[in-house]
Formats: sequence, C-alpha cells, structure tokens
Amino acid sequence: MTEKNKSKCYELILNYNCNARCAFCSQGDFDKSPSAGFPEIARNIYAAHKGGYRRLGFTGGEPLIRPDIVKIISLGRSVGFKFIRVQTNGIKLAEPGFCEDLAGAGLSFCKFSFASDAEALHDRLVGVPGAWRSALAGVKSLRGLGIRLGTNILVNRHNYRRLPEIIEFFLKKGITNFVVIYPVYTGGMEANAAELGVSLPEAGKYLRRAAETMERAGLRGELLFLNTPPCFLGGRADLSIGLEPFNTVVTDPGGGRTDLDSSTAAAKVYAPVCSGCALRKRCRGVDGNYARRWGFAGFRPAPKEAPAAVKALPAAGKFFSDNERCLAEILAGKQEASTAEVLALSKELVLCRDCADGNSVMNAARSLEKKGFVEGRFSKGGFFWRLKRALPGR
Repeated sequence: MTEKNKSKCYELILNYNCNARCAFCSQGDFDKSPSAGFPEIARNIYAAHKGGYRRLGFTGGEPLIRPDIVKIISLGRSVGFKFIRVQTNGIKLAEPGFCEDLAGAGLSFCKFSFASDAEALHDRLVGVPGAWRSALAGVKSLRGLGIRLGTNILVNRHNYRRLPEIIEFFLKKGITNFVVIYPVYTGGMEANAAELGVSLPEAGKYLRRAAETMERAGLRGELLFLNTPPCFLGGRADLSIGLEPFNTVVTDPGGGRTDLDSSTAAAKVYAPVCSGCALRKRCRGVDGNYARRWGFAGFRPAPKEAPAAVKALPAAGKFFSDNERCLAEILAGKQEASTAEVLALSKELVLCRDCADGNSVMNAARSLEKKGFVEGRFSKGGFFWRLKRALPGR
C-alpha cells in the first residue's frame, strides 16, 4: 500500500441506464444497455482495496436503480472500505426503508444532483415529475441516519443567476458540501446548448457570489468548482477542482479503466492569455468543446504573485460542516481530547469516515474555535480540544 493510494478514490460506473431524462446529461448519447455484472464488480472492489485504495465510489447512469446495489455496498464494507460514496439523482430514495438499507449496508456519503431549489424547474430539467420531492425526502432520511450529504449543482441558463439562493436553500436542508459544476458540452448538454448554455463570463459573477454565500456561512472550504478555470473565481484558485490531482481511477461497465487526471488533461485547451498566467503550470485550461462554442472571452492571467487567500467573512454559527459536527459529537463525551484521540475515535462514526489524517481534525477544530464552540490548547507537542458549548441540532 502506498500513501498516495490511501487518499485515492476507486470509482465504479455500475451502469448507464437511468430513471431520469436529464436535458443536460453528458451521457445523453451513450448506449444505455451496458451494466457491470456483480462478479466483475466484486473483483474490482477486492482489487482496489488490495491495491491500497481506501475510498470507494459508485456512479452511473443511476446506480441506485440496480437491484443489487445494497449487496454491492455491503461487499465494499466487508472488504474493508469505510468511506463509500454513491452519486445519485435521489429519486429512488423516497421508497420506504431504502435509505435505512443503504445506511445499514455501509453507505457513508451520498452525493445528490440538484438542478435547482425550485421544484418545477428541477423536475423539468431532469424530465421526471416528482423527482425533486423524492430526492428531498432522501435528504431528510439520510441526514437523520447520520450519513454525509453533498450535492452537485450543474450550471445552466435557467439557474446560474440563483446559485447563491440555491446554496442557501440546501444549507437549510442540512447539506453543507457543494460542487458547482460548469458543464462539459457533450451529450445532452451539447444537443441542448442553445437553451441551457451560459458562458463563463456570464456565469462568473454568480459563481463568485455563491462562494461569498459559503464564506458568510463559515463553510468556505465546503464549496468547490469543477470545470471552472480559477480566473473566473475572483482570487479563489484553491476552490477550483483540477489545480490539484483528482486522485481518482474510474472503471466503466465494460471494464475499461480511466485515470481522471490524464483523461481530463487531454480534453483541455489553453487561451492565448494563459501563457502569462502565474497558475499556468497547475491550471489545465478549459474544455476544448467550450472553447469551440464560446471562445476565450473573459479569460485573464493570474498575477505573477498569487493574490492573498480570500478571508472568510465572520460566521453566524448557524451552519456546520460534517467534520465539525463529527468533532463536536466526539468532544461531547469527553472532558478533553488530543487531535490523535479524535482521529482514532472518528473511525467509529459514520459521519466521520472522511477523515484521512490529523489535518481534517485540525481544520474542523480551528473552524469551531473561531465560531466559539471549541477551545484548544497546545501541550507537550500536541493540540488538545474541548467543547465549550453544544452545536445546534443536526
């Protein structure tokens, strides 16, 4: 096992068929018949764990429509994976008892896809009446079971101006982890670009406002942007996915394996101004399909000296990340605990299975310290933490 693989995610595309008809789906022109067989899935899970991977992800299509999905998740846990994520539209999660089955099998993180906080728009974009309410029912059930939650928000012509409001809505529903995805113009998104497309310069102001919303909530690091060059984020290069390695290998239903770092880089191109950018060696540019459709208007090189990190606005103490809640839950049962003790105890909590090292604990503790809920001290080469007051309810 290598330290590198410990932080890497092994992701399995279980199928391409789906119970939604999303107008923006990048797999819109895929053959929906391929579906990985359980024996092959099992071999991949065993091989991934043997190879040192400690994070397991399932996606599709829609993975939750597989009749053996609970069995697949259970196998992942029995093999030794403590972090098991599923990417879903959430429609199936309204079925009675299904969320409990998933949690019991070993699911630790559920990543939803929401197109909007508006029911009618979401249902229209995903092509299924009632999809929004079904997914929200899943959010409520899984939150009550202590499962980590996140959501992807795909930027399009109908929602980009309301990104801050969409984030605020889901914060109030208990979701504190977000990825705002600028679309790749393939599949359904390419076919429907005239209706759904919006350029990066148009969307940029609202991407930055979305980041400000999370900063006001005291959750700056819980929002990331995918397929978004950092020059559109107003000095928030650290929030742009892709400047650092993805550390994810994906296996498709046909058995093909793709390293996201190499495949993503191959699809990107640079604007002429990128040659003078201070981030040129780290930034991969923009998707080639975007450049062909929109050109390079609005691209700006970062200065030679990188701008200072954007300072988070004072937090109201109303919203907390899952790592913060995990830390508070552990400290509630102890007079005081060191960073190492917290990390060890976190392995027993579903909510905490994201922690890879002491940095996760330190970041959560420092954040709660700023919010006035935790107090820390340094002694004999280590940090010790205690809970000053309980966090508001889950």
